[in-house]
Amino acid sequence: MPVYTVHAPVTSSTDMAAADRFAFVRDGFHFWAAVFGALWLAWHRLWLSLLGWIVLMAAIDFGLLRLGVGGGTILLADILLALLLETARPQQ
Repeated sequence: MPVYTVHAPVTSSTDMAAADRFAFVRDGFHFWAAVFGALWLAWHRLWLSLLGWIVLMAAIDFGLLRLGVGGGTILLADILLALLLETARPQQ
């Protein structure tokens, strides 16, 4: 069963005329967004999300390297962050 989020415009009144501008966005899993997260963000022009994702990945990878964690564990952390990115984005 598909799940949608509803995005309503900010208005100062309770007028129902703004209901025509509601946006319904389907949530879901997209395989290529999980595999190529950064490219998917760039393709959909989500520049701030892309920048935040790059900074987060670099910070976590750098922190794990400084702690002396092995390469396999860093790869696992990167995969988990890619899955987290996938579950947090709306489906186009």
